[in-house]
Amino acid sequence: MIVVDTNVLVYATFEDSKYHKESVNIIQREDVIIPQIVVYEYLEVLSELVPDLNFVKTKTEELTEFNIVCEDMNIILQAINLIKNTKLSLKNINDFIILSFSLYTKSSLATFDVKLRKLAEKNGVNVLPS
Repeated sequence: MIVVDTNVLVYATFEDSKYHKESVNIIQREDVIIPQIVVYEYLEVLSELVPDLNFVKTKTEELTEFNIVCEDMNIILQAINLIKNTKLSLKNINDFIILSFSLYTKSSLATFDVKLRKLAEKNGVNVLPS
């Protein structure tokens, strides 16, 4: 399984983006999981980049094709423990929740976020793209 970070969805959305092709290839796989927190982040980014309600609605409807999974409290508590162990800021909680989701589900993590990639690798998570 592959847990998808927000930036993968954003890059897949915009054809002129730096990692568009790689992102599309990732999200077209059958084993993709999108944590609910990623959906919220994605909607926030979309509304900032394209403040068009119809566009945001269309992109939200497209997400219904994916396996969207709500994080449970175990994942959130694991994220808080990871922050405590790494001594990083609580402001990174969303990234830690996404990482914890990957750890909890024993999934790979697809992200282009350099810091999140390093954290994932340090915690034994396979990171995509390689």
